[in-house]
Amino acid sequence: MTPQPARIPNYKRFLLTGGFIGLAVGIWFGLREPGGPSYHETAEYSMGTAVLFLAALGAFLGAGLAGLIAIFLDRSGRDT
Repeated sequence: MTPQPARIPNYKRFLLTGGFIGLAVGIWFGLREPGGPSYHETAEYSMGTAVLFLAALGAFLGAGLAGLIAIFLDRSGRDT
């Protein structure tokens, strides 16, 4: 039986998928009803700004986590 060649993950797809999933999660968190009745009295940012910040943070964290997973899969598939 011949050994199978190592499969290398496609980093671009991992990063884009993680970024889009993180973006969706960030938007979801941003559109949730904020906690507490005094939120609207003390809010410094509008709802759109908060959604934008959380979406960008989610995309950044999602792409980072996906990149780490891709690196882990790449390292675990190699015989060294």
